Amino acid sequence: MNTMIVAGVDEAGRGPVVGDMFVALVAMERDSVSMLTKFGVRDSKELSRERREELLKHILKLVRVVVVARATPREIDSTNLNTLFSEKVARCIAIARRKLGTGFVVYVDACGDPSRISMAVKRRLEAMGILDVEIHAMHGADKSIPVVSAASIVAKVLRDRHIDELKKIYGDFGSGYPSDPKTRRWLEQVVSKGEIPPIVRKKWSSVKRLSTKTLLDYLGRNE
Repeated sequence: MNTMIVAGVDEAGRGPVVGDMFVALVAMERDSVSMLTKFGVRDSKELSRERREELLKHILKLVRVVVVARATPREIDSTNLNTLFSEKVARCIAIARRKLGTGFVVYVDACGDPSRISMAVKRRLEAMGILDVEIHAMHGADKSIPVVSAASIVAKVLRDRHIDELKKIYGDFGSGYPSDPKTRRWLEQVVSKGEIPPIVRKKWSSVKRLSTKTLLDYLGRNE
């Protein structure tokens, strides 16, 4: 294992009811990590969209490898989200391992039990014959570990651009989060026409909690 290479993994779009989830991995020389802090890289949620776009340019110049995996609403509806996340993380690591030609240390921002995420990813990698990657999943890694912050920025920028493209096709649905009144109104409007678009996570629990009789009736007829 090359301990001089460190990678970070984070996601964007886990919680929304609309659009894909993006999982990003960035790998770089450990000696270059300090440059991330110098440029002002931190958790993407603490940055404006304009600042994230600006920092992405610096990140891409510093890293050795960037790998991104997407999970569509259909994929998310079909399985447990934690299982899907572990699968995408393992896929990103496997691709990075192949590109780098060596093992490395990777930090993963965890949503859920960090030990379970680490073990799930490790098992998937072992099944692919990858034994030389050291995995550390932890809560708050996007705030405390710069290379994970960098991954969070990559994932968030791509998710934002993805949402922009969806809005060109489906109209302005707001943030895509079920707590957003604009998103709820958009859902009510599209469902009242008789069909939920493929960009919506149909089996998302938050969708079923929407206080809209039309939406609940629709879901009930199609389960």
